[in-house]
Amino acid sequence: MRRNGLRIASHIVALFDACATSTRRACLFLTLVSLLAFLPGFFALPVLDRDEARFALISRQMVETGDLTDVRLGLEGQRTRPFGLYWLQSALVAGAQAVGMPDAARSIWLYRLPSLLLAIASVLLSYWAALGFVGRRAALLAGLLLATSASVGVIARLAVPDAAMLAAAAAMIGAIGRLYVRETPVLAAGTADPSATRRLVALFWAALAFAFLFKGLFALVYPALALTALVALDRSLRLPRLLARFPLGIVLLLAMGAIWYYLRHFAGPTDGLTTRFVVGWVAPAFTGIGAPPGAFLLMFWALFWPAAPLVALAVPIIWKARRLRGVRSLLVWILPVWFLLELLPTKFPAHLVPTFPAIAILVGLAVEKGALALANARLARILWLWPLLGAIIAISSLLVLAVLDRTTSLLAWPLLLAGLFALITAASAVREYGVEKATLLALAGTLVSGFGVVDLVIPKMESLWLSRRMAAVVEGEACAAGAASLAVGTAGYNEASLMFELPGRTWLLDGGSAADFLKEGGCRLVFVESRQEARFVRRAEAIGLRIERRADIRGYEYTNGRRVRISLYRNSGG
Repeated sequence: MRRNGLRIASHIVALFDACATSTRRACLFLTLVSLLAFLPGFFALPVLDRDEARFALISRQMVETGDLTDVRLGLEGQRTRPFGLYWLQSALVAGAQAVGMPDAARSIWLYRLPSLLLAIASVLLSYWAALGFVGRRAALLAGLLLATSASVGVIARLAVPDAAMLAAAAAMIGAIGRLYVRETPVLAAGTADPSATRRLVALFWAALAFAFLFKGLFALVYPALALTALVALDRSLRLPRLLARFPLGIVLLLAMGAIWYYLRHFAGPTDGLTTRFVVGWVAPAFTGIGAPPGAFLLMFWALFWPAAPLVALAVPIIWKARRLRGVRSLLVWILPVWFLLELLPTKFPAHLVPTFPAIAILVGLAVEKGALALANARLARILWLWPLLGAIIAISSLLVLAVLDRTTSLLAWPLLLAGLFALITAASAVREYGVEKATLLALAGTLVSGFGVVDLVIPKMESLWLSRRMAAVVEGEACAAGAASLAVGTAGYNEASLMFELPGRTWLLDGGSAADFLKEGGCRLVFVESRQEARFVRRAEAIGLRIERRADIRGYEYTNGRRVRISLYRNSGG
């Protein structure tokens, strides 16, 4: 078995060596690995609550209403989100409809496509950024660490704007790093290449404007803290002055800010428009996790898995080299924003992800210099977390599937076992392989087992996908000949994913108003969650409504962490 692991690792290293010989090969290899990492589950997973469903639903609303300025749902009163992702998703869906794609507005993979492309771009931009600090081989390793990290895999599969922020962050890291490490010193000596400097400065401002378009004001935090830290450490304003020499970038950023402010506060009507699509209060967006300082240190192990143990190995070495200009320009992108995020009472895991390109580059730098080979042998035992956590993830996913749905995925078992074998081999033979070779084998094992979990196990957890099952039940209901189009209401379950899965307008109600909704007649259905059922029945009796229960749907509402029972009713009184 171990010899097989050795042969597999040797083939992986040979492929890695071949791809590291040129930038073109490296980029093609990173693109292929990114697709292998991101595509599992991309089409199989249904729309997820809450943020993804809300983004997709608003973009679909833009396509169906023709209003590209309204980012509200139902009775919401304010436009708080930047418009970039909505416009991109709307354009893709409208284009798909124009070429005749059936049911394009309800195909969630179309809304996820920008995230997939931007996640691949972030990997390639991280490779480019790393070339400013390390050689091609270490830069390729840094790109692989980012492509296979758990958090990047998540944002690549979700219709949310985090991949845009990650790609912009990688571009800004590369621009600032090159300006700080190479251009600023030669500018001081008067030997700089003005055209190269202008290109880097223009790239920085373009990336920042792009991030602002997708993430709003929070996008400014990362470069602002990094530049402030460099000014404080160097006691010099040379780099900010260099960036300020490109006034067009500042003008572009201010113009985008002014446009966003106008669209948010003055464009279009302030109420009523969104009720054409959803009537009622939609479940709110994800509001973060309340956690004390230090929570991100724990989250990091999951967010940057499987490369997190390598970071733990590299931290002591990197800290010793913190005065080197290259290391310093990367650390200022990580530490100030991490410190700020830890102080905030509400934690958003996605806010830490834009620091990952810099972290991956630092690990690549440590590997290139041979520093990890000199790491303490006891500390190297931390790499046994690879098979340990890998086994926990695989077993827990299968257990959840068995407990919730009383089934399993036979196709996933060989993939999970093969991935676990690779992780065990990588951890047990790190002294024989070396850190780089062991890491490549561990990344390959993670890709294999990840395919089993994300594409073959999680999509089969039908108990979690309530909205998809509810929409399937509705499709089985028929209207009488000559009746108006089907109208659907829901009481007690107002997740945006249900609105996305259902065609047309959806009414969000409580138990009492659900009975009134059915009483109006026509071809109407209403979902009633068990907590609203008593009010629904009492109101139905009070108004003389005869109801018929058509289906019971049981499952687990993962947004609230509770089991639910949702019943489908229709008026049986004719």
